[in-house]
Amino acid sequence: MLFLAVTLGFFVENQREHFVEHQREKQYMQSMIEDLVSDTTQFASNRRIRVRRLEMIDSMIELLSLPDYKNYTNAIYYFGRAISPPVNIYPNDRTIQQLKSAGGLRLIRKLIVSNNVMAYDQQMRLVLSQLVDEVELRAEYRQLARSIFDGKVWYSMFAPGTFNRPVNNPPLFKSDPESINTLISELQYFKKADSQQIERITELIDLATALLALIKKEYSLK
Repeated sequence: MLFLAVTLGFFVENQREHFVEHQREKQYMQSMIEDLVSDTTQFASNRRIRVRRLEMIDSMIELLSLPDYKNYTNAIYYFGRAISPPVNIYPNDRTIQQLKSAGGLRLIRKLIVSNNVMAYDQQMRLVLSQLVDEVELRAEYRQLARSIFDGKVWYSMFAPGTFNRPVNNPPLFKSDPESINTLISELQYFKKADSQQIERITELIDLATALLALIKKEYSLK
């Protein structure tokens, strides 16, 4: 009888632990859904900003390549200022970090879900690592821009939360062919970095969307 009682007690405790773990797993997945919804919204906004910045870079290169570009410095000044701010992303990775730090990954019983969570995390870290290179490019561009654009004109363009176009077509501070060519070359590097980030962020959005649908399906969550 004692043996049966001990065995039964062990079985009940084991079942209770499994139940608790399954509940924790479901809570983690609900939290993951919230993170993914937040991320996809932020990533989509980031991509829109980058697509718009690519359009401005293309327009700027096209205008600077014109023989009479001095007639379009109004737009050149605006584009040159508008593409300089950083376009950062701050993924909501609270659940993934909790799963990693607390050994919670073992709680995810469904291998397909676990694999997709890791794939999403890997892509996220890739995007963030590439931002480091972009920071260096932006620093180089800003250094070059200081020597070509008139600082007083840029100051006159400043407005809270945005930039206004300058009045008329103010001259560039430096407009010799070598300086213009250097600026165009730097803009092409800037364009490549933006294009790569758009590709990576698009892949990240696709992974997040697929993972979101998978979790909802596998755990019957909304």
